[in-house]
Amino acid sequence: MSPKITAVGNRKGGVGKSSMTGSLAWSLALRGRRVLVLDMDPQGNLSKWMLNDIPDRTMFDVLYADKPGILGEAAVPSLFPGVWIVPAEESLARIEVEALVAPEMRLKSAAHGSASLSDFDDVLIDMPPALGRLTLNGLIAADAVIAVTTPEAFSVQGLVAFLETVELVRGRPHLNPNLRMDGVMVNQFDATAEHTYQLGQIREAYPNLVLSPVIPKRTAMRDAVSAQIPLTKVGSRGAAELQDTLIEFVMKNWEVN
Repeated sequence: MSPKITAVGNRKGGVGKSSMTGSLAWSLALRGRRVLVLDMDPQGNLSKWMLNDIPDRTMFDVLYADKPGILGEAAVPSLFPGVWIVPAEESLARIEVEALVAPEMRLKSAAHGSASLSDFDDVLIDMPPALGRLTLNGLIAADAVIAVTTPEAFSVQGLVAFLETVELVRGRPHLNPNLRMDGVMVNQFDATAEHTYQLGQIREAYPNLVLSPVIPKRTAMRDAVSAQIPLTKVGSRGAAELQDTLIEFVMKNWEVN
């Protein structure tokens, strides 16, 4: 059985896209799912959180090789039990500028025929805060997409541009017309007047896309990333509450038991 492949993105950086990808992967693993994370962001923040050392084979090697079925060969166990990762490195940025044949199709090609992908229930793709080749690779290879945003003006602008790119990919028969827009994940909500206003604006603009629950801002997320541990190992009340919210998010938005 093929896993569900979900791409996670926004054009704007700093919205917690990578930390939410990792947290969703861990939340799925806590429900007994086997999860593979693909780090498509050259900054590699997710890889640095989930691995002590970056292995020799990375996402750059997978895409540059342009070999069907190679994706699963690059997956390594992360520090989070039940979660594997194909990590990123800075050289991944070269994919954006080098002269390559069908550069936006390389992730889909790498996944095609990869027998080891059937070992996983879910694949999550952490895409860069940009709308170039790497993001297109993620959107073209995915079954579904989740946009992550904070309730702040610049983040919402990035969200609008990202959703326009999703529609471009869905509207082209040679790209990914079957891509499903699962919704918008609002992250780092702080109950200030500005956040409350921007959340209302997002809901007004996208009444059928805003996913629940909204993810609150907690310092525990920063602590988990800094210590290279999942939220459940932070050991604070804030971490436990945030993890409960993420489990609720997974239960409402994934088909899990």
